[in-house]
Amino acid sequence: MRICIDPGHSGPIEPGACAEEGKIYEAEIVMQVSRLMARTLELQGHEVVLTREGDILTDDLGFRCDISNKFFADLFISVHCNGFPDITAHGTEVWHFPGSAQGEKLASFIQTALVETMGTRDRGIKEKAYDVLRDTQCPAVIVELAFISNVADRLILTDTYLQRGFAQAVAIGVEKYQAALTIND
Repeated sequence: MRICIDPGHSGPIEPGACAEEGKIYEAEIVMQVSRLMARTLELQGHEVVLTREGDILTDDLGFRCDISNKFFADLFISVHCNGFPDITAHGTEVWHFPGSAQGEKLASFIQTALVETMGTRDRGIKEKAYDVLRDTQCPAVIVELAFISNVADRLILTDTYLQRGFAQAVAIGVEKYQAALTIND
């Protein structure tokens, strides 16, 4: 499969959620996890492109979909960390575009693999017409790994070894999605 991985946010222009008084940034965490995810998926035989390789100087979302569409991606996976003022909020959730049966199926496989592998709270799969879900020409999901605003989740998100776990879990979800497509063909 051809897979476009989108490390959410951009770095200095739009770092995403932050923690510990601006010392920990979502953009940095998702970049690390996305690189690990790309390597894992490539080792499984997939072709992978990242929408960014490091910090970028834009908060525009359109280019992310353009990269996916020009790559003729079979799947688009946008990687994020959640954040919320209530620091007790924790867990994993995956979003898909409303009415996208394949997006919902992909979200379900990834959500299950993440919760089982990482032991995070299952916040379920959700749907919303986010730009990157709407404007991609393939099944697309936004993966909210865990909450950067929650101390326990943040420890998981910032641990290099456990970041590999997140990457492997998403790869497991992709493999199960691909297997389900094969069975239904």
